[in-house]
Amino acid sequence: MDYETKLNVLTGFVEHRSYILDDSDLTKDRNKEYSQQKYTDDIGYVTSLMNKSVSKLSKFSDCVWDFNNDYPNAARNVQGAKLRINFSKHTEIPVFVLIEMKIIFELALLNNSIFKLQNKKGENQSKRVLKANSLIMTFESGLTFINEMFKQASHDLGHEFVQEKYKTFSDTTPDLYYKAAKNYDRVKGVGLDRFFKYLRSPASVKYVFEKPIAYVELNSLKWKRLANTNSSKKEQVLPDLVFESLSKMASFIIVDFLSAIGAKEKISDSNSLERFDTSKYPSWANKERVTHEILNAYIAMRLGNKGYSSNFVTDIIEPYDWMLNKDSNVMGGRNLREKLWERGYKLDNLREYFNLVAYACMYLVGQYTGMRPSELSEVKVQDCSCLVQSDGVWLIESTVKKHKDESSTGLFDDRWVAIPIVRDAVLAASYMSKIKVSPYLVSNVDTVRPNSLPQAMGSNGIKYQMNNFIGKLLGKSTADEIKFNSYMLRHTLTYQLFKAEVGLPLISFQLKHFIDNVSKYTSNGSTSSVTLGYGDIGEMLSKDGNRKGDKKSLRRATELEAIKTAHNPNGIYYGGKANEHKKGLIKTFSGYIAEGYTEEEVYEAMVDQGVAMVYMGQGLCYGGRAEEYDSSLPCIGSLRCNPARCKQAVVTIKHAPKWREVYTLNKVNLNKPEYSHNREQILAAMNEARMVLENLGEEVEL
Repeated sequence: MDYETKLNVLTGFVEHRSYILDDSDLTKDRNKEYSQQKYTDDIGYVTSLMNKSVSKLSKFSDCVWDFNNDYPNAARNVQGAKLRINFSKHTEIPVFVLIEMKIIFELALLNNSIFKLQNKKGENQSKRVLKANSLIMTFESGLTFINEMFKQASHDLGHEFVQEKYKTFSDTTPDLYYKAAKNYDRVKGVGLDRFFKYLRSPASVKYVFEKPIAYVELNSLKWKRLANTNSSKKEQVLPDLVFESLSKMASFIIVDFLSAIGAKEKISDSNSLERFDTSKYPSWANKERVTHEILNAYIAMRLGNKGYSSNFVTDIIEPYDWMLNKDSNVMGGRNLREKLWERGYKLDNLREYFNLVAYACMYLVGQYTGMRPSELSEVKVQDCSCLVQSDGVWLIESTVKKHKDESSTGLFDDRWVAIPIVRDAVLAASYMSKIKVSPYLVSNVDTVRPNSLPQAMGSNGIKYQMNNFIGKLLGKSTADEIKFNSYMLRHTLTYQLFKAEVGLPLISFQLKHFIDNVSKYTSNGSTSSVTLGYGDIGEMLSKDGNRKGDKKSLRRATELEAIKTAHNPNGIYYGGKANEHKKGLIKTFSGYIAEGYTEEEVYEAMVDQGVAMVYMGQGLCYGGRAEEYDSSLPCIGSLRCNPARCKQAVVTIKHAPKWREVYTLNKVNLNKPEYSHNREQILAAMNEARMVLENLGEEVEL
């Protein structure tokens, strides 16, 4: 049945609704007053309607509509249940009402333009193709609410009476909405609003109901659960210190692992390796006594436990002699387990360690590419085949499953810039893929069985594994407080780029690599002949980046943070100008507060008024010489400003991460032979940085 025929069958429903209504009412006799021709027409229509295909797997009369075969290239996190809708589970809804809902659903899927719904930007939704999974989410919310309406009515009036009184949804009355809202177990969100827009549309009246349904303002109801509309940055992004800690520790875990298994020469991010070697962090690999030999034995054991043949195992790893039996075949999983036990290895500990490495790989790729969850799920790390080089820039390939519009820029399409630590993460993940026999970066930590198809994990899998990762590194209480969601890595990267644009210090060593490499990528003609600034990259990553004045936008949040950093009368400041700066702020704020304004309102007003941001590197400078060399200013190398000795300087608590980096990087070089001639200068820079940190109340690792 072609598109036009399907649409004609659906729009013809209203002509035959009386017959179908009688037919769906099992307690009522067939109306005998039909003419023979009318009866024949109705029978023919019902037959064509019920047998009409709605997808490659389902027809109209089916209780479950399955669209999975219609979207063979759907993102991993969409495949399966998100492409199926089960009408039969809503047992309280009368049969004819379910038919009405089915008609509206398929009309929206075939020709969404007839409903003339408006999206957030005021554009007609018909300008884009509506996918089944989007419509299923909307209708699941709506059908669950309608089911609750009839359920509450049945409690009060009895099931049989309700089924007799409310044959069609247009028979429902406003009073049914109130009790349903109080007992609706789902969160009342935008999906329910969108559902009722479909039902209230003139198209639904014309083709389905014959008369308008009762209008009830949904937001006026007392709901059992309401969506949290406060989209503050804390709910969208990782807190600064968490971002810094995870970036550093994940980088250390990766380079530590690669070094331990003998792949030190393959490490791309030599700076992270140096930083790890000079840090006080213990070696995770050394704790579990992991070597290339033990990694191979563990891989062989995991594969043997699942029943893989010796030939399959030797195609993946090169076994050591003690892993072979008398026939020179790789031992089975049980025998290898005993061998590892004999060598003093705890298999549960090894499993936890390799899971930690896999989580670190996923975190770094997700955090420093800005991929959407669906794109992250598609990354294949087996043999590092996802890494490619273009014009001297390393890129990582995945598959785009969603576009904001058709005019995509190419920067974040199917290729993303792969900074050194991301390449190292892919390399480490390629070893993890051997353990799991899965090519996917985001996949279950269990080994795939022989003859089974490896599957990537979607948003829920990313969320679960990242919660585990945060919990293992920073504690379960921190993980519970953060409430990680699968878009948080993308939003965090966006937020940090906006912070850099408004002058707040970069707090992640890896973030600078990201900016530098993206700039190289964009300047070679892939997207633009003009190198992108931080904010431009942020705009491309951010869904709300263009709405600069939106009080919920990530850009505005960074501007607000920048102002609070430089203009907080209760803040911690250090430097020659610190006392004068703070006294001025206290005086200013005292005046506003005396007029009845709160401190927060003053900050918000500053954002609205576009208060100028002064240059921030390691601090604020009031000397007017931020970019000029002046021998009278006691600057040391790249420090730009030495607040301990300069009368014009101010340093805030937000600059502490930058000064920690100054201290750490100089510490790395302190005892290197090639820097011996600069040792005094390096030591001086370390001492200056330590002085700043201590005066800001920060602890320093000596």
